[in-house]
Amino acid sequence: MKDFTLSRRSFLKATAITGLAATISGSFKGIEKAAEAAGTEEKGEEKVVHTVCRACIAMCGVLAHVKNGRVVKIEGDPIHPMSCGRMCAKGLAAIQALYNPNRNKYPMIRAGERGENKWRRVSWDEAIDYIAKNLMEVREKYGAEGLVCTTGGGGNPEFGSARRFASVFGTPNWWEPGAQQCWMPRTSTYRLMYGLTEQSPLQTTSIADTDALEIYFHEDTPMKSLVMWGTCASNDNPSFGGRAVIALRAKGVKTVVVDPRLTNDAAKADVWLPIRPGSDVALMLAWIRYIIEHKLYDEEVCLKWSNLPFLVNTKTKMCLRESDVTPGGSPDTYMVWDKKTQSAQPLPYPWNDALEPELFGTYTVNGMECKTGFQMYKERCEEWTLEKAAEVCWLDAGKIEEAIKIYAEGPGGLSLGVATDQNPQSMQAAMGACALDLMMGYMQKPGTLLQNFKSVKFGGSAVSALYKFLPPEQFKKRLGSKEFKAALHWGSCHSPYVRKAILEGKPYPIKAWIERSGNKFAVMANAESWVPAMEKLDLIVHMYMYPTSFSTFADVLLPVTEWLESDFVVPSLNWIFPRQAVTHIYETMNETVIWAKIAKRCGQLGHQACKDSFDPAKTAPEQPYWESMDEFWSYMTTRRLGMTWKELCKKGPYEVMPISEWRRYGFYKQINPKTGQPNGFGTPTKKLEIYGEAFITLGRTGKPFAPYPVLDPVDKDYDPMPYYMEPAESPLPGSELAKEFPLVMTNGRLPYFHHGTLRNVPWLREIYPAPEIWIHPEAAKKSGVKTGDWVWVESKRNKTRAVAWVTEGINPGVVYMERFWFPETMNTATRGFKECNVNLLSSNEPPYNDMMGTYTLRGFLVKVYKADSAPEGIWLKPEEFKKWLPEYTEETPRVELEVGKNA
Repeated sequence: MKDFTLSRRSFLKATAITGLAATISGSFKGIEKAAEAAGTEEKGEEKVVHTVCRACIAMCGVLAHVKNGRVVKIEGDPIHPMSCGRMCAKGLAAIQALYNPNRNKYPMIRAGERGENKWRRVSWDEAIDYIAKNLMEVREKYGAEGLVCTTGGGGNPEFGSARRFASVFGTPNWWEPGAQQCWMPRTSTYRLMYGLTEQSPLQTTSIADTDALEIYFHEDTPMKSLVMWGTCASNDNPSFGGRAVIALRAKGVKTVVVDPRLTNDAAKADVWLPIRPGSDVALMLAWIRYIIEHKLYDEEVCLKWSNLPFLVNTKTKMCLRESDVTPGGSPDTYMVWDKKTQSAQPLPYPWNDALEPELFGTYTVNGMECKTGFQMYKERCEEWTLEKAAEVCWLDAGKIEEAIKIYAEGPGGLSLGVATDQNPQSMQAAMGACALDLMMGYMQKPGTLLQNFKSVKFGGSAVSALYKFLPPEQFKKRLGSKEFKAALHWGSCHSPYVRKAILEGKPYPIKAWIERSGNKFAVMANAESWVPAMEKLDLIVHMYMYPTSFSTFADVLLPVTEWLESDFVVPSLNWIFPRQAVTHIYETMNETVIWAKIAKRCGQLGHQACKDSFDPAKTAPEQPYWESMDEFWSYMTTRRLGMTWKELCKKGPYEVMPISEWRRYGFYKQINPKTGQPNGFGTPTKKLEIYGEAFITLGRTGKPFAPYPVLDPVDKDYDPMPYYMEPAESPLPGSELAKEFPLVMTNGRLPYFHHGTLRNVPWLREIYPAPEIWIHPEAAKKSGVKTGDWVWVESKRNKTRAVAWVTEGINPGVVYMERFWFPETMNTATRGFKECNVNLLSSNEPPYNDMMGTYTLRGFLVKVYKADSAPEGIWLKPEEFKKWLPEYTEETPRVELEVGKNA
């Protein structure tokens, strides 16, 4: 205990402001000198290792102090150029997560009935053999599509591992609870409108997902305004983006926050817009209308670098090509209306100075009615005055106008968060946000969020998909692939269709599920509706660091490594920081290796594709499967950086290139020496495709996301522009449902947990033992509740409990509650997820987003009323959490695993 230098008191003090320090440095000067001083050399019996946190997606720099094999101290790494030595409560509690007595320590196979909590310890070889033989049996009886593989955020995931194994085994069905409900609506939309970038294959303006890198240059960025829409950096990633936003604000950057809650960021904003959840697209259309009406857009960008002047056939909604009007014309050259000749003319890339294209207007070309892309937008937004948006969104029209004016001051940008990903208008909201930034010219300029900085050769998932191992006929079976083609950006199937296939056997039965994430029952919509499905599966495998509600249904439990036991390459601006295993305890294994072990055993049992997945000649140009993490990473680091994984760990942090080279602007204007033309953007036209013809093409063909051209077109073309659709459970006048359920529910993230993780960490649960429901005084008075009361929260699907917090810091018609589960009641009838879980109330039924398949996690109706008591068996007092405190020893031997050597 004497070596653990962070006390409970100092921990609570450090996290009182959720990891945000008062000082706001951010300089990258002297980083090499600091690295040398704080390096990994031994200091007596103690060594300090540079590594990177994975308690959430932020990945802050960490100094791990290791003594006698035990991690004895965690602190922020001051040389990390994005977190700058800061850490939040989640990261500072890493030692409690690592040495938690509830860790899954060994592979286990169920010994009793499901839910009895009876297990027998087995070797890794036995566990892998058991899984592989059952999978082969499912494949023989039902086809490879009878398996579903899943992963999820939180708890050190490698998202690509599940996807790759699915491809190799031959099932088209993999997913994660986020995907369609988190980030992918934005990544797919920005990919089609802004284009593929060198900086990231998943480029958006998300602060939480470390896309908005310009914010980390507060010392010299000319940024003047920042809009945070459905995101709260001080909660999502306080030590990372939260710190950077504080620095920008201190410099004078004006901020607008669009959020129904008065979050920490909203409290400091110049304008707070407490929007009604689910009405975001209406507000975005009003912003676009105002910007067009007042000519606030960047005319040069819109005219010369976007497709807004392109003529659109109003019947087909497709852009007019030269080949559409001139025999022998190019299908890759687009038509504009030339003001000089008053005729339609082809506009070659990048520009023709002889032409003077119109930005707005309706014209007739060869008998076809055509409008410019910008005219199409103008007409789409026409009805959305500030007054109408204010009425629909429950806002003040004057505040909306003030927010738009701040945004237009620029340079700046609109950081769109996860909130809009979690309702059936997910793609339309992303389209609206992207269109706004592109119309304003907020891209690839100093001070803007959308950039195309140079690649450091790593980023995102490191495990390649190996789609070529998935035959076209199997790919076509992917559940939801016809309807929801935008989800093909990550290759994800549609989880509500998976549930239906399990329950009904249509269009085919699913009989096995391999899951790698925390607690699906905390994060899936209408979570209890999955219970009957779980009971119909023949095989359920759960790999995670500790048991959760999902584990109670499992047949096999596999122990995976915590982030302090894991290896990963983490880019940070122009640097690479290796997350390196600083210890290893019990028989835990990195999931990246577990999936490979299962594939290898399936190959030995006669699965040819699994066998071939280890053959570099068969997988080329992608990496073959691996036997260890060192082999996995060395394959990539050797090819990309010219050094092995161990050499990178020894050298790291590693500067890939000087910051002046990496931080480039205006790449789209720079001349490509191969073509002699400007680079343009990563779209088919090389221009900003604000008018979304690409969405129509996606729906008809699956391009550019589908690996095979075998999909049938959608029944109805996707709309090329954002449009507003009122939520299915509307609170507006005339709603019958609102008479019984008058309040609109939203949820969000806390700075103490990430998704469904860390509810078993004592100090974090002491800070936040049970979920609160934020409720406005007006609504609280009507419901007869006051702060501290236990209340029932009920939707038309289910009900759950929470602790009331009465606050004026929320829209009067809205309530907020966080998803939650209780490890202490996991082995009771509730399985730990039914006591206080907002996702008992959310909906996994239609309507879904037409392109992505997103269901409703936010923006549904509930009622709140007083409960008699707290749920039975949950822990609320600090002393109760002592049972989960680690037992400290003087020495922890490092465990080395040898699995399947003789298999």
